Amino acid sequence: MASLTAMERLLLFHKLERDLFHRLVHDLAQDPAVMRWVIAFWLWLESTGHHDFIRRVAALPGPVVLRFVDEAVACLRCLANLGQGTTTAGAEDGRNRYLPCTNALLNDPISNVSYFQGRRREVLDGIKHQYRSICLVVCDVGSSATCGVPAAAPLMVSFPVHPAPRVAPLPLNPMAVSFTLNPMASPWIPVRCSLLPDDYRSLFITFSKGYPISKEDIVAFFDSVFGPCVEMVMVEKVAPGQQPVYGRVILRSAAMIPVVLNGRQTAKFMIKGRHLWARIYIPASRLSYP
Repeated sequence: MASLTAMERLLLFHKLERDLFHRLVHDLAQDPAVMRWVIAFWLWLESTGHHDFIRRVAALPGPVVLRFVDEAVACLRCLANLGQGTTTAGAEDGRNRYLPCTNALLNDPISNVSYFQGRRREVLDGIKHQYRSICLVVCDVGSSATCGVPAAAPLMVSFPVHPAPRVAPLPLNPMAVSFTLNPMASPWIPVRCSLLPDDYRSLFITFSKGYPISKEDIVAFFDSVFGPCVEMVMVEKVAPGQQPVYGRVILRSAAMIPVVLNGRQTAKFMIKGRHLWARIYIPASRLSYP
């Protein structure tokens, strides 16, 4: 059996990004030109130490993925505006300036899009490298993500990947293409999305050892703070005489996850004098959401 070519190895290595690109374009009706830059931005985040960012985004349902897209576009617009002498991302990116969804998956949260001021050259170089060397190759809107790896591709690269020498520098200008998202729209937070499995609507919670919190108190707290958002609470099953230290909160809508976490990877709450920590629940077996 013939060994894989450099192109085939590249496409197989980035199958996750390729599948996510096709999901964004075909299932979620996003502009492919913009989505290449969005995935390049996420690849840059991973290259700076925020590992598994794309895998974790891909594991989320469509409405939540589009929130991450909104925030990535806000960051890209900020970088483009900085290059034009503007110091802010503009009022149109209002609610995305503080990146609540993105920060929920970062090791070190970004305060807001102004983080890129003073880092523009470094960040742009990193994003452009990901765009040219990976996204232009693997994010191919013309082929199906479920098909076999093509034997040839229009852009030939070596492995490890480097930008093709004849590819002209590409301007990072997300404003030059149209967007299907409306950044001026009010946040969409549905009360219920019953079609999604529990795993995609769950938070993993932990308690201080020796200080568990009852299911009823957890439900009452979350519903009082965020509205009627909890469907069920499950806690660790323990032997008689022992106390649980972890559990799960199943929300009525996956879109409530970034709202509850409020832009943090882990959120801390105080319920009747006892601490509860919450983060996104991602089972090891869950790699993507169809």
